[in-house]
Amino acid sequence: MSPVTPLEPWQTAWPALPALLMVAWGVWGLRRELKPARWGALVLLVALLVRVVWVPLERHEFDGHEAEYRDLFLGTRALSRGGTLLYPAMQWLYAGLGIVLDDPRGLIAFSTGISLVGIAATMGAVRRLWAPGPALAAGLLMALWGDAVFWSSSAYNVILPHTLLAVGLWALAALIDGARPGAAGALAGGAFALAVATRVEGALVAPAALALLGLYRPPAPGRWAPGLVLGGLLGVAAMALVLSAGEAPGADARAASFWMNLGILAYFAPFDAPITWPALAVGAAIAVIERPKLAVPLLLLIPGLHLASATFDDYGVRHLLNVGFGLGVAAGGLTARRWAWPLMLLLIVPMMQDLGELRRRYYASEERFAEALDPALPRIEVGELPACALIVEDFRVVPEDKQRSHFNLLDAAEAEALRAEGGGCLWWLYGVQDHRLSSRAVRDRAIRTMLLYETKPVAVVIGPERGYVGLTMEIGNRRALPLVPALAPVESP
Repeated sequence: MSPVTPLEPWQTAWPALPALLMVAWGVWGLRRELKPARWGALVLLVALLVRVVWVPLERHEFDGHEAEYRDLFLGTRALSRGGTLLYPAMQWLYAGLGIVLDDPRGLIAFSTGISLVGIAATMGAVRRLWAPGPALAAGLLMALWGDAVFWSSSAYNVILPHTLLAVGLWALAALIDGARPGAAGALAGGAFALAVATRVEGALVAPAALALLGLYRPPAPGRWAPGLVLGGLLGVAAMALVLSAGEAPGADARAASFWMNLGILAYFAPFDAPITWPALAVGAAIAVIERPKLAVPLLLLIPGLHLASATFDDYGVRHLLNVGFGLGVAAGGLTARRWAWPLMLLLIVPMMQDLGELRRRYYASEERFAEALDPALPRIEVGELPACALIVEDFRVVPEDKQRSHFNLLDAAEAEALRAEGGGCLWWLYGVQDHRLSSRAVRDRAIRTMLLYETKPVAVVIGPERGYVGLTMEIGNRRALPLVPALAPVESP
């Protein structure tokens, strides 16, 4: 029997091409509907200033899978059939951009521009189905939310699929509001298909989109339905081709991951802070009263995406960006009642604090990390580390083939086996990657580790090679996670 011939790169990316043509046709057909309001332009200006002035972009590094996308852009890496770690459609997009641009910083500019399109689309959808006030609030939330700001400066496949979903929702809103049904259906179907082609979990927004259609029931389904059906088929094809590359990461531990991540709300930051909950609850209630057909499907994205994403062992903030549609509706509800306006401060102040944290941790250097450590802690050399089981992923401390990571702590039995191996001692060497915000998303894993276990800082470790600095953390008992983990202290330098 002859061996199976590997798929060529174009064979896994092809659904994106007809989807892109559908988007182009839809945009052209709805070109007269693209009427940005003046206040919308101000929101976009605020968003732009936050992304290019407040964020210290000079620190940005192409790291992890983002570096692989950069190499495709530069032409130093060949196109491949891809998979969930290197999406086929994203490969072709960045390889194409590399033909017209020669500086990798163009990828960051592209992501920033795309994020503004997403904010504009979100505002446009809420304005069409509600009012300018709620649309303004929804836009400001996405303009100032730290997670959205961070991923707007990354070439990783997070902000682009989010924006495509926002465009799809805007097209549905335009359809419901009386725009040309054929063009609106094509734009919505094409945008949703591209969103799935660039990140498969975009399909989790499909129930909300279908609910909007079912609740509003726009006329002339014979004209808009073909575009949506075709987009759905292309999205299914794109998903199947991406997943055919092999088993998705974490597929063998879905149930265990779900129960482990279910109580972790820290990835919603800053909206995991209890001070924000009264504002979100009141805003959501007003939204449901004012516009139930719009509010209910989008608000349900908040718990729905959390429950679905919790089944992934590497769950993090990048999986929750699309809850912004629901959070935006909740924020919008506060503008619909004058007595609720002061509650906006309960959202704005934590978001401002979160932006300060983003600026501090954004691709922080080892020197900045060292400055953040408690000066009262003792300093020891790498060679003085005791014979404990070590959780560390740095070749300057432990050879790569002997490293153990956060993933070795997910299963309680495995963690206890490591502790026994270390003579009852289990230490975590918290490093710069755990401290800083980067596209590697190691910070998310560090947060989960500190929520899963009691941790205690022991000493600062100084290494002789390339200025290594780390913080030894004693891993104690596994926590019984509180129902509201935001109330549990998470110590972190």
